[in-house]
Amino acid sequence: MASTETQKRMLLKIGGMHCAGCVNSIQRYVSSIHGVSKVEVNLANERAVVEYNPAQVKLDDIERAIEEVGYKVVYEKVVLKVEGISDSSDAQRLEQSLARLEGVRLVSVNYGNAQVNVQYNPALVSLADIRRKIGDSGYFILSETEQASAYDLEARKLRNLLFVAMAFSVPVVIFSYPEVFGFVPLANTAAAAYVAFASASVVQFFTGSRFYAGAFRIARLKSANMDTLVVLGTSAAYFVSAFNTFPAPMWHGIYYDASSLVITFILLGKYLEIKTKGKTSSIIRKMLELQPKTAKVKKADGSEIETPVALIQSGDIIIVRPGEKVPVDSTVLQGESSVDESMVTGESVPIYKRSGDQMIGGTVNKEGMLLVKATNVGSESFLSQVVRLVEDAMGKKPAMQKLVDRVAGYFAYVVMMVALATFGVWFFVANAGDLSAAIIPTVAILVVACPCALGLATPTAIMVGMGKGASNGVIFKSGDAIEMLSKVSHVVFDKTGTLTVGKPVVTDVVQVKPEIGALGSQYSDGQSSVLVLAATAENYSEHPLAKAIVSHAQSMGLEPKDVSDFQSTPGMGVMVALDEIKVRVGNAEFMESSGVNTAAAAATLEQLQAQGKTTVLVSAGSEVVGVIGLLDAPKPEAGKAISELKARGIEPVMLTGDNKRTAQQVARLVGIDRVYAGVLPSGKVDVINDIRKAGGKVAMVGDGINDAPALTAADVGIAIGSGTDLAIEAGNVVLVRNNILDVVSAYDIAGKTVGKIKQNLAYAFFYNIILIPVAAAGLLYPALAGLAMAASSVSVTMSSLSLKRWKPRIT
Repeated sequence: MASTETQKRMLLKIGGMHCAGCVNSIQRYVSSIHGVSKVEVNLANERAVVEYNPAQVKLDDIERAIEEVGYKVVYEKVVLKVEGISDSSDAQRLEQSLARLEGVRLVSVNYGNAQVNVQYNPALVSLADIRRKIGDSGYFILSETEQASAYDLEARKLRNLLFVAMAFSVPVVIFSYPEVFGFVPLANTAAAAYVAFASASVVQFFTGSRFYAGAFRIARLKSANMDTLVVLGTSAAYFVSAFNTFPAPMWHGIYYDASSLVITFILLGKYLEIKTKGKTSSIIRKMLELQPKTAKVKKADGSEIETPVALIQSGDIIIVRPGEKVPVDSTVLQGESSVDESMVTGESVPIYKRSGDQMIGGTVNKEGMLLVKATNVGSESFLSQVVRLVEDAMGKKPAMQKLVDRVAGYFAYVVMMVALATFGVWFFVANAGDLSAAIIPTVAILVVACPCALGLATPTAIMVGMGKGASNGVIFKSGDAIEMLSKVSHVVFDKTGTLTVGKPVVTDVVQVKPEIGALGSQYSDGQSSVLVLAATAENYSEHPLAKAIVSHAQSMGLEPKDVSDFQSTPGMGVMVALDEIKVRVGNAEFMESSGVNTAAAAATLEQLQAQGKTTVLVSAGSEVVGVIGLLDAPKPEAGKAISELKARGIEPVMLTGDNKRTAQQVARLVGIDRVYAGVLPSGKVDVINDIRKAGGKVAMVGDGINDAPALTAADVGIAIGSGTDLAIEAGNVVLVRNNILDVVSAYDIAGKTVGKIKQNLAYAFFYNIILIPVAAAGLLYPALAGLAMAASSVSVTMSSLSLKRWKPRIT
C-alpha cells in the first residue's frame, strides 16, 4: 500500500450499476490496480470513493479501468453564454483558467458564439466555483444551460425502453392466451405464433439488451449479478418457446409472455427505482437551492446594485430587507432582526441577530433591515460544506452494508444452483422429461430472486438519514457514525462550554496575603493587585477562564502588564516572569507542584467551591497572594437533555478538569450522577478507554478543538457548536448549534435510520425466503415473478423515503 502522505481521495459518479454484484465487481477490479489503496462503491447514490497514489496511478487509468469492467464515470455538463470575450486569445486564456480548477475534466471556449462548454466532477468543483472563476477572469455570464442530471437521463432512457417493451408485449399477451382473446383475428393460428415470436424478439434483444450487456460484463469478471439471473431466465423461456414455434407451432410449449412480460416489468421496476433513488439523492442537493439567485450589494458611493449570488465576493456589503433570504454566509454590521434558521439547523424559533452575529446563507430575515458583510462564499459557504461533508460521508460504507454486499455477492450463485436443482426435480422426477413444465418454475426462480433489494436496503436509508440529520443541524461524517451512535450506552460530556454556557464570569477576587509587595504597590486595594497579576499572567492564554479574568480586569480599568516569559501547562495553569518575579495562575495542584505554599488559601477555596464556583489561585514568588472565583452556569436545556438520555437508557457522564466540588455542583443541577473531576486533557482519553473496557459503547461530546483527543478515542466523537465552521477534524458527528438537545436528536436520528435499515433488510430477505420456494413449487408464473422482483426494490427505496416524513421528537 502506498504511504498515506501521498494518498489522494477522489469521488466519482458511476453510471450503469444495477445491483450489489455490480458494486462488488467494480471494487474488486479497481482495487487490483497498482497504486489504488481503497475503493468503496455506493449503489444508492451511484458514487465511488477511490483512494490512490497519484505518483503510481493516474485518475485517467482508474476511469479507464471502470470502463473496462463495463461501467462509466459520469460527469456533469454546463453550457454558458459569456459576454466580454473579444478575441481568440481571450477564449484561450479563459479555457486555460477554467482547466486549472480541480474537478474540471474538459473545457471548450468558443470565441465565435461566446459559448463556454464545461464538463466537471460536481464532487470536486461546484457550478458556483466555475461561475466565480469566469467572473474573476473579467467576463459576465449572460445565460447558462445545465445538462439534465444523471438520474433524469437514465429515467428518460428507461421510460423510452419501457414504452417499446409495453407496445410489443401487447401482441405477445394477446396471442399467448387464445382462450381469453379468441375473438382477435389470427388467434390460435400459426400466424399468431409467428407474430408473438417477432414481438417477443424485439422485447428480448432490443429492450432487454441492457441486461445482456450487463451479464456479459459481469461474466468477463467471472462473477454473476441480477443481469445474469434475468438473462438466464428470460432466455430460457424465449428459446424454448422459439424451439416450439418452428416449423409448426406447439402452443403448449410456447411461453413468450414469460420472457416479454418479465423484461417489461423489470424495466418498469428499474424506472420507478431510478425515480425514487433520484429523490433520495436530491435531499442534500436541495439544500443548495435555499440560496436566493441575486442579492442587493451596497457600493462605496452608497448605491445599491442587484448582483447574482455566484458573483458575490468575500467582503461585499449586502442589504437584507425583511422577508428576504440571506444570500451568503455573513456577519451583521448594522441593524437588528429575528432570523429563521429552521431550514438549515432545525431551530424552530427565529434567532435574534445584531451587530457582530453570524448569518447563514439561505436563512430568512423576518423583521428589521440588516446590513451584512459577506464572509464565506462559493464552495466555502456553510451550505456547500454541508453538501460536501454529507456526500463524502455517503461514499463511506458502514460495516452493516459491507456485510450485506458480501452476502449479495454470493446470492446470484445460490439462486442459480437452486434454479438448477428445481429444474432437475421438475424435469426428471415430477414430469418425466417434460421440458415445458420444468422451464416455468426454473424461470420464475431466476426472475423472482432480487439482489437489488439487498443492495439498496442500507445505502438508501443512510442517504435519507443523513439528509434528515443535515436539515436538523446534525452532520454525520460516515455511515459508521450513524450505526455506532445508535448503539452507545454512555454519553460523556465535557463540562465547560458543553454542559455550561461556556462564558464564565468572575464573581469573587479575594486577597489572602496582606502584603503583595512591589508588584501590587501602585494599587489602592488588594483585590485590584490580585486581579492585575492574574490578568497579566492569563493575557496570553486562550482558555475560557483566562479570557474571563482578563475581560473582568479590563472592565475594572486594569490593564495587563508586559511580561518577559510565558509558560503554559495544559489543564493546570500558566507562569510568567514579571519584574524578575515568577507569577503563577492555576489550580492548587499546579501551585503545589511548583513549590508554592497554598495553606493560606485553603479556607477561601473551600468556601467558594462549596458554592459551585471554579477557583483559580494567584501566586507571586513562592506564596499564594489571592484566589479568584468564577461561575459558569449550566445551559438552560442541559437538564432536559440529560433526562431525555436517561429515558433512553443511556448513562450520562461528566468529564472535567475543574475541581471536584464545582463539578459535582454542576452535575447535581443538570442531573448527572457519574462525575470525573480534576482530569487533565491527556487523562480524558484514559477515562474514555476505561468506560469502553467495562463493556460500554461511548460517545464523547465536546467542542472539537480542546477535546480533540477524547473525541477521537471515543466510539463516536460529537463536536458541538461548530456554527458555520464545519471543518472540524475530530469527531464523527458535528452539531451546528451549541445546544445539547441536538445530542438527543442525533441519537434519535441514528436509531431511526438503523431501524429503517433493519426493516429494509427484513423486507429484502423475507421477500426472497418466501417467494423462491413458492416459485420452486410452480405456484408463481414468471410474469408475476418479474412484477414481484420489480416491486421489491421499489418498496425498499420507498420505505427509506418514508424517513423524510419523520421528525425527531426533541428539537
